[in-house]
Amino acid sequence: MSTNFDLIVIGSGPAGYEGAIYASQLGMKVALIEKDPTLGGTCLNVGCIPAKSMLQSALMLDKAKKFASYGVKIAGSDNPELDFPQVNKRRDEIVKTMTNGVSFLMKKNKVEIIRGFGSISGKGQVDVTSDGKKTTYTCKNILVATGSRARHLPHIKVDGKSIVTSEEIWAWDKVPETMAVLGGGVIGCEFASAYGRYGSKVTIIEMADQICPTEDHETAAELTKALKKQNCEVLTSVKTKSVTAKGNKVEVVLEGENSPRVFEKVLLSVGRAPNVENIGLEKVGIKLNDRGFIDVDLKTYQTNIPGIYAVGDVIPTPQLAHTGSSEALYAVDIIAGKKRHPINYLTNPAAIYTYPEIASIGYTENQLKKAGRNYKSAKFPFTAIAKARIDDIADGFVKILIDPKYGEVLGVHIVNTKASEMIAEFALGNNLEMTIEDLAHTIHPHPTVSEIIKEAAHAVMGHPINM
Repeated sequence: MSTNFDLIVIGSGPAGYEGAIYASQLGMKVALIEKDPTLGGTCLNVGCIPAKSMLQSALMLDKAKKFASYGVKIAGSDNPELDFPQVNKRRDEIVKTMTNGVSFLMKKNKVEIIRGFGSISGKGQVDVTSDGKKTTYTCKNILVATGSRARHLPHIKVDGKSIVTSEEIWAWDKVPETMAVLGGGVIGCEFASAYGRYGSKVTIIEMADQICPTEDHETAAELTKALKKQNCEVLTSVKTKSVTAKGNKVEVVLEGENSPRVFEKVLLSVGRAPNVENIGLEKVGIKLNDRGFIDVDLKTYQTNIPGIYAVGDVIPTPQLAHTGSSEALYAVDIIAGKKRHPINYLTNPAAIYTYPEIASIGYTENQLKKAGRNYKSAKFPFTAIAKARIDDIADGFVKILIDPKYGEVLGVHIVNTKASEMIAEFALGNNLEMTIEDLAHTIHPHPTVSEIIKEAAHAVMGHPINM
């Protein structure tokens, strides 16, 4: 095995492995360092992919309960039940297929995989420790893509069994009767939506005044209503005083309450912390910001040390897999000497895969109000869309915020089961600087769920057609 490369990538999550592949395709000699047994990082192993498999099982259970309304009868299935071991088996099979796929892509693109813990030991130098043995590798450039981990709180002891984060929850072998979700952000709401439909009685506890605090207030309110129909109690503006495991139960004491609430399980979901420890940043003087993320120049993704770049969850940009991947490809282009327009994070879509889903891009209405920005808004409901009724996904709406003078799309917020699939049209439109008129005049096929985009565009212009 060679010990000298053009580029060494530390971390094999979406940012790391996609950056490594692209660099190799551009002619670089590339090595990728990974400490875990499988490639793919948090996303493929204990994050995005298993979570979406979990949610798909919940959706299929919902659909099975409605078969009769579609005119479909299955003998002996008047009351469909969840087979949780099969849910887990299917999830694990999908994860295995996807991680094996990443390994195949590494071989196909001639990326050298180095197993072990990588640490920067000097400029253009990375030490890899495996089974107690250290090997030093040299390179022209380093790309740090070490990702993040579930954030812990000092007053809550995660035991990996009764009190878990999103990384240990996959070991559960049965659905708990009751569970508390501490943190009503993206991760917390996704698990609550799934387990509530599995049959758990779920309590979401969020310290902000709404769940999904970074989302538009109207989409958060719509999701709150939906979760309450899925066995979920939603508590906002509430802080947790203590969480204590006692036997096979967990006691949770909330501020303002004297008696503990008792749950079978507790999920701690209070965000993610960047993996910046023990990777040699201090040895070469790489600067961190006041929140512990690696400081980079967003025009290059280079740190304060020339030749060392960082992307993904370790830098202070949205902690989303697709964001990290885009940053990695951009950084590789810069390393290769290409010129790129900087990434516009206002065109970076976000999605929450609850039921219904939330997807968004750009500003929220409250952000525009606080900035004193002149804007116009309108909502168009999915109940007015024939295909949404046919598919039994007529919940939710599309909300568009525009600049009334120039027709610029300032923000889009979608609540619907297909939200994550529809938001990309707005991402493309914003990247191409399309106006609201351009969207309204774009012909959409009928009947489709996506034609609501055209309808919502007409609505915010003041002339809704089918409402």
